[in-house]
Amino acid sequence: MMSRLVRTLSFTSLLAVSAVACMDDGKAPEEELDGLEEGGKADTIRKPTEHGYIFFDLPDTSALTADARFHAWQFDLSGDARVDLTTSYAVLGQRRTDTVLYLYKKTAAGTWGSYIARNDDFGSSTYSQLKKDLGAGSYRVLVKGALAATTGKFKITTHCTGDGCAPPTDPNACLFGDAYYEIIDNPAITIINSTKIYPATLNTLTAEQQHQLLLAVKQSAHDDVTTPAEAIAAVDQEEVNVRWMVEPAAQRAFISFEYGSGDNSYGAIFSRTDGSMVTNIHDGDLENCTVKREVCTLPDDWNALKSSTDFVRTTSRVVTQASQLTGVAAQQAVIAFQQANPAVTTVAEGLADVDDNEVNVVSFRHTASGKVVDVYEFGAGDTSVGAIFYAGTTDRAAIISDLAIDSCTFFNAN
Repeated sequence: MMSRLVRTLSFTSLLAVSAVACMDDGKAPEEELDGLEEGGKADTIRKPTEHGYIFFDLPDTSALTADARFHAWQFDLSGDARVDLTTSYAVLGQRRTDTVLYLYKKTAAGTWGSYIARNDDFGSSTYSQLKKDLGAGSYRVLVKGALAATTGKFKITTHCTGDGCAPPTDPNACLFGDAYYEIIDNPAITIINSTKIYPATLNTLTAEQQHQLLLAVKQSAHDDVTTPAEAIAAVDQEEVNVRWMVEPAAQRAFISFEYGSGDNSYGAIFSRTDGSMVTNIHDGDLENCTVKREVCTLPDDWNALKSSTDFVRTTSRVVTQASQLTGVAAQQAVIAFQQANPAVTTVAEGLADVDDNEVNVVSFRHTASGKVVDVYEFGAGDTSVGAIFYAGTTDRAAIISDLAIDSCTFFNAN
């Protein structure tokens, strides 16, 4: 699911796309852009902006602009496979970008012929989705706007199932690679923030992060330090490099603490889901890694889960009284409420604290695996918050934070 061929693309000309008829859903027809290719635009439908090979299950983001109205990616199949292509928002809360999605297969002559599949809108969304059974070959996916004036960011995700999907080079390889310096170029990892921490700025870290810094420093010869202040004072230049990272395909996050000790690189990386150490850094190398690349089975956000065709809603209710939840359900609710207010210890306290004093309790069955999840979702300051559990347990499958689903543990391999 995670592999891709790393090579320089050499695309031949793409034949013109024929005019598209009005959509059955009553929406105005897609604007034909083929006649707008003149005038010095940076790209055309025949010569789109190329993004190279795309990882299966690893989203890529781009933007439709006046000079980049067509975007293309390529993937290869070694045999029969089912491929799902989906566009969605690139940044949580952005306005929707009205995309149109095309799929092409390379011909025996090495050219891209007419498209073999196309989608404008799917469901109630202006985004696009294609699900198609394909055979061995090279394929191109192309995204354009519905109108010549359509601009905006978007994300594209390509999911593949079947024997024809190229397997990863090593399915058990460490998510971060073999060395700390490799992380910055790791396509599976996105670094969202970096900073340096000094003794004077140690208090900018949370209590949990300060404890993680202490554990990271203990991975070097400074294993005798007992406080975060002692730890940062012991390392070279009294500075620690901190990175906040996410793995988009798995919808999970990590934090790393790296520093110099005797001119060598040491430290550790921790999960931001449960705070555990997932690998340590020794002389620049990553050791004892416990995480590999994964793909979250759950969609990107709560709204997408409610409309996903991969899940079937089995139960749904709105809880307004603490007496409506007992046993494991009450425990699940308290954990969910704590995503917004860690001080909550009872269902009654949680209901009193959330918008409209109510929580949505919904169960979904994943059609492919048969697994069921229990969702507790509520408003907290006009944003969507909550938690998702494996049915009948307090084991968390993910959390809902500002509508987005993250801290995922429900992976495709589960």
